[in-house]
Amino acid sequence: MKILYVGPLWDGSTTLQRMHAIESFGHKIIPHDTTRWTHPQKWNRILCSLAHRVNWGPNVWSYNNLLIDHARSIKHIDLIWVDKGVWLYPETLNILKQLHDCPALHFTPDPAIIFHKSRYFKKCIPIYEWLVTTKPFEVDLYRNLGAKNVIFVLQGFDLKFANYKPTTEIPIERHSDVCFIGHYERHYADTLKIATEASDLVKVWGPKWPQYASKNSWAKPIVYGGGLWGDDYLDALSGAKIGLGLLSKWIPETTTTRSFEIPALGTFLLAERTNDHLSLFEEGKEAEFFESEDELKDKINFYLSNDVARNKIAIAGQHRCLNSGYSNIEQMKKIFEVIIN
Repeated sequence: MKILYVGPLWDGSTTLQRMHAIESFGHKIIPHDTTRWTHPQKWNRILCSLAHRVNWGPNVWSYNNLLIDHARSIKHIDLIWVDKGVWLYPETLNILKQLHDCPALHFTPDPAIIFHKSRYFKKCIPIYEWLVTTKPFEVDLYRNLGAKNVIFVLQGFDLKFANYKPTTEIPIERHSDVCFIGHYERHYADTLKIATEASDLVKVWGPKWPQYASKNSWAKPIVYGGGLWGDDYLDALSGAKIGLGLLSKWIPETTTTRSFEIPALGTFLLAERTNDHLSLFEEGKEAEFFESEDELKDKINFYLSNDVARNKIAIAGQHRCLNSGYSNIEQMKKIFEVIIN
């Protein structure tokens, strides 16, 4: 199958990881990288901020125009795969489908209807043949907006996590007792403040955390920088004794990418207790969970003091990720089983 793959393909992105997973099946991929239009470091920061806030501006126009130009330069395509297509005009999507007389699929790991809202994406929903989401709470919302076929998959992990072996010794600044990597939310800050009562070596990286730490003195000792990607991300998770799997309260999240990446790497996962987490990992054997301040502190204290128990659970969690098919490759296989049949 020849696939036009549209999305932000910067190194470390889950979009790129999914594309490589699909390539491993033998499909021919024609990539169209939208990073230059969607990433503030690749485009004027003010214009990029405007575009992300209101889905409007010169980079949104360029995103669509250059995609059409690219599609016109390509010979026959069997499938149009759009990843995180919040700026794609419905007119553009129709042109792409007409140019190649082929179906289109949209994938996003994000809450695309209740949070990352885009009027263009909503109008595109009935045009796609398939829409793939990792958010079970949005499946019916897709259908209500006219989706022909909705496919639910797990967010999964790239196999590089399970196969990761640092080429050099992990830097000391990447070592921690408790680690959290993710964007700032008030809920995360409240939880991490509790974690500091159980450990003196909590470390945090992610967007907006440096700004938060500059105004909240308690956080200054634990915030080590903004987002981490690539080997830096892997080093920080691998260098942690406990990786926290915190869930957003901006949406009704029950799992997140960290739910898979932390145990897949072989790091002990301590996550918020949800029914989905409990179905993915056996509590006390493959991961640990909490739902109160006291339980969080008690489990941090216990597992920092019991290396054997912690390491046993970390190893079992990694085996569960691999044996239960939580990888990106297995999730992409589920998608192709639907669209090819």
